[in-house]
Parts: sequence; structure tokens; C-alpha cells
Amino acid sequence: MSRPPDPTAGIVVSGGVTSVETADLVAAAAVVTEAVLRVEAALAHGRRAHGLVSGILDPPPSSVAWAGGRAACHPSLDPGLPASWTPVPPEVAAARSALLEEIAACTDALLIAGRRLDGLVDRLRKAAGIYEESESGVEGFLSWVARVPGTGVVLAVGAGLVDVAVWAAAGQGVRWERFVRGSAAYHDEAVRDLSTFLARVNPVPDLEDRSAVGEAAGMLRGMTESYRRRFAPAVVTTELTGEALPAGFSKPVAHSAEDLLSGIDVVYGKGNGLPDSVVSVEKYVDEDEKATWVVTVPGTQLGSATTPFSMTSNFDLVQGDDADSTAHVLAAMRQAEIPEGEEVVLVGHSQGGMVAMAVAAAATGAGAGRAGGGPRYDVRHVLTAGAPVGGATLPTTVRGTHVEIEQEVISQLDGTDNPVGPDRVTVRADLDAAGAPETRAVVPHGVPFHVDVLGRAREVGQPGLADNLDAIERAVSGRRVEERYFRGALAPLAVAPP
Repeated sequence: MSRPPDPTAGIVVSGGVTSVETADLVAAAAVVTEAVLRVEAALAHGRRAHGLVSGILDPPPSSVAWAGGRAACHPSLDPGLPASWTPVPPEVAAARSALLEEIAACTDALLIAGRRLDGLVDRLRKAAGIYEESESGVEGFLSWVARVPGTGVVLAVGAGLVDVAVWAAAGQGVRWERFVRGSAAYHDEAVRDLSTFLARVNPVPDLEDRSAVGEAAGMLRGMTESYRRRFAPAVVTTELTGEALPAGFSKPVAHSAEDLLSGIDVVYGKGNGLPDSVVSVEKYVDEDEKATWVVTVPGTQLGSATTPFSMTSNFDLVQGDDADSTAHVLAAMRQAEIPEGEEVVLVGHSQGGMVAMAVAAAATGAGAGRAGGGPRYDVRHVLTAGAPVGGATLPTTVRGTHVEIEQEVISQLDGTDNPVGPDRVTVRADLDAAGAPETRAVVPHGVPFHVDVLGRAREVGQPGLADNLDAIERAVSGRRVEERYFRGALAPLAVAPP
């Protein structure tokens, strides 16, 4: 039985509270599998019935012939008939034609039911967290080898070059984006290898208690210190009002997790005239006047010299230190006067996802340093896309939903998988999996890719993801009553310190 393309192909969902027991899902999959077998048996009977009936109307020479343009029965079909070909009555031929049509319709319905049941088995198995491995023996061996220190970079480079060569040999031309896409399976290992190398040559002893990735980030952060010292220590956060906003500007109202992710591109300022380094703060109110605040955080902004969303902030966040971008978001929340007892949802892409994680820790009192010294907020959920948050922790009162793509590189820069917990769910997509939507993007890191992946992940039916998405959508189910925008900038010093 052939299967149609599976929209959930290449998507794996892990973590979260499972409101349905895994054993129940596995048992349900077994029941549906039995139903598939019964449908296939019914199909076999239907085809046999069709053959028997059509054999009468379109028979072999020994049983039916044509007499005067009409079907005729041979006496072998009924010993009581005279030994000659007898025309079939029109009403019998019509009844048999109708019967054939009914059998064909039933067969078609059984085929459709079989495909749907087959797909349901896949969904149940995925929802239970059972995934069929499709790796070949060679791929499985390489995955094992990639865990050996020092081999990750070699395997990543080799896999990328092989993928480029395979596509060229298939007549697709030399597509260098395949170098990045083809090496995706070994990005985590390559990051760990490079970080281990940097950690070994690290001259700064006070970083040695950190992970290799954190220590490498600390070394790179030191290289940017001379640039950061040209600016004042504090970030300047300014609300954009009136003419500071583009004419007629308004961020679309969000009522789903996908809407919230799509809103990140709005604060990026793509095509709408918004300046760089903007964070949005919105207030939603439900029928009972219960308020939820949504804080949307963009990612790295390399086009601005004064942005707090800089590479310096990236290095600070990876090593677990306070960052300019974190300070900016907390300042925006203070200026928006979010009450301490009202629910907050943090949404971020790339660096913005790391910032959202850090703000959740700081705002709930779990953080430390200057970022954690401000007001406390009731953060309930963090939604991230394309963010390397494997090394970050969340307070136990905060749900986390993370969307990552294997080929995007950025979310693998933490060199590790995200922790699995009762309130932390990760959606991981392989865009090169069979049946997955094709894209020629060199690095599919843009927000629309993650929006599409999250939409397809819904169809898996994983209970933990469903719980988290339901919680997000309840929070923004009401009307939006407030939207404010805050820009962050570093203030240059007249004379940079030595």
C-alpha cells in the first residue's frame, strides 16, 4: 500500500508533560495496526469479488460469449439451461454493472481508509516518542564515530563535501549550500571539538570550571572587549512613540504560537521601517480581565555598531554571563510597567531566544548579577526559534518550547541537545528527510522556516507539545489592549578607556 507524503517527516518532538501515557499510545498504535491488516484483508476480498462478477460480464470463452451484441450465458453456468448460448437479460446485466460499481467504490474507500490508518499508526508512534531509525549501517557507524573527540570537525567537513559531490553527480550542479546542509548531522560534534581545542589553549584560568563551549565563548568574548569598552557600561533603552514609529505601524495581533513567532520578523524591522534593536511589549486581556504580557525579542543585529544584540552579547549569553541584550529587555519590561503578578510570555529568535531564557531566570529571581537585580515578574512561558539554548536552564515554574532545524547551524552552536523535562519541549526538524518540504536556503535560519516547522509539528500529536501550545494560546486568546516598542543602544564614550 503506497503512502502519501507525510507532513511530519523529519520532525521529532521531545519532552513535556504527557497527559496520555506512552503505553496507551503504543497500545492504540497496535490496535490501529490490526485495523490496517483487516482493511487489507477486506481489500483482497473486494478484489476477488470484483473479479468474480466481472468474469461474468467480461468472461473467458468457456463461460460467456456474445450473441447479437449481448452477453450470453453458456449452459456450463447452469446445467438446467439448454446446450446453447443464451442472451443475458438486460436487467441482470444492469444489476451486475451496478454491483461492480459498488464493489469499486468500496475498494476505493478501503484504500483511503487504509492510508489514513497507516498514517495514524505513524502519528501514534511519534506521539509516544517512538521513532523509526532510517540511518544506513554506514551512517550509524559514522554517528558513533562522531562522538569520539577530534572527529566531529573531520566528519562534518567530509559529509558536506560528499553531499556537494552527490548533487553534482546527479546533474544538479555544484550547490555549495549542500556543504552546510549535508554536514548537519555532525554540527553539534564539530562545535564541541572546536570548543575543546579552544579550551585547551585557553590562557584564562577562571574559565576552567565551565563547559568547553562556555569556555570557548569566554575566550571569544575577551577578543571583543576592546570594542565594548568604547561604550558606556549601561544600555540606553528608549520607548518609540509618535514620529519615532513608522507611519501607521502596528504589529499584527497574535492568537497562536505561530503568530507569536511570526511577530519576531516585525520587530526585526523587515520592510516596515522600524529601526534596529527593538523589543515589543504587548498586553492581552481575556474575558475575565486577566492580563498577559508578551515580550518579543529579535536576534543578532550585525548591521548596527551600537546594538546591544551584538556578538559580544552572544558570547556573554553562551557562557552564562549578563549580556547587554538581556539588560535591554529587562529595562523595556520595567519601562512598560509590567505588574509583578501578571503573566508574561517571552518570545525570541536566535540570540533573542537565549535572551528570553536569561530574562526568564533573572525576572523570576533565579538569575544572578546585575540582570537579576530588578523587579520580579510572573514569567510563565518561553518560546524560542533557532536559538542555542541547550546549556540554559529554566525555573521550574516556567514552560519552555523550542523550535530548531538541523540544517540551520545556529541552534547547534551550544554543542548539545536541549534538556528534556516535564515543562520543556523541543521540536527538532530535519528538512532533508524524505517528504519534508524542499528549500534551497543555504542556512534555513529565518523565522518563516521555524513557523512552518512548528505548524507541521502540531500534526505529530505529541501530548507535551500540545499542552505547551494550549497554554500559550490561552494566554493570548483575548484582545490586545496595549502595544509598546523599545529601542536599545550603546552610548559611545567621548574617550575610550585604555
